[in-house]
Amino acid sequence: MDHGFISTNYDWYFDKVFFLSTYGNMAHHSDHRMMVQANVTDLLCALRNFNGWMCYMSSSSVTLPVQTPYSRSKRAAEEILQALPELKSCIVRCYSVTGVGEQKEHLIPTLIRSCMEGEEMPFDPYPVHDFVDVDDVVDGLVRLSEKQSTGIFEFGTGIATTNQKILNLVEKECGRKANVRMSYNLRKYDDAHWRCKTYSSRDSSVWNPIKFVNQSITEMVEAYRRERS
Repeated sequence: MDHGFISTNYDWYFDKVFFLSTYGNMAHHSDHRMMVQANVTDLLCALRNFNGWMCYMSSSSVTLPVQTPYSRSKRAAEEILQALPELKSCIVRCYSVTGVGEQKEHLIPTLIRSCMEGEEMPFDPYPVHDFVDVDDVVDGLVRLSEKQSTGIFEFGTGIATTNQKILNLVEKECGRKANVRMSYNLRKYDDAHWRCKTYSSRDSSVWNPIKFVNQSITEMVEAYRRERS
């Protein structure tokens, strides 16, 4: 979801809420006021007259030493929730979510199109990400909901994977070379330090990833072929 705004005129008929509204995590998301609206203001609206359990989808970027307007808005929302101890809530910090249905502008879907259709794309081989499959993320959210867990949870594999490794995996799965144009725009924080640090010590009864990026890529290429056939 790119963004979603919550109406201020409503009555609650349920006792669990997954707050997934977000804006600012895509390159073309440049409206800072909309970041605050989607990530913070809408949360405040959602909290009115609500006494159930809430899961807020934050971002792993709140842990970075360099903060962006997007990560600052997510961090602000986290602070609001933590300032309300009477509210039963949990915060989920996802790393790089991938899998079937991922936004077409993201790295892996673009690489698949580049391989299968010859679409030219700029490519920087050096950035590093911790990729987590969307199916595992959904499974984790369901588990948190069932337990009505509270606190902060990180969803990632703990494995740092370079863009170059992703390129190699996509080309192997597609059986074709991508049409890439090297473009070195490395952000200083896109390195091996930006990965889930809590995975190795995580209580597996809460959540453990099952799919890793090679399987995600296989399923995404298969889905692309089905759609094109």
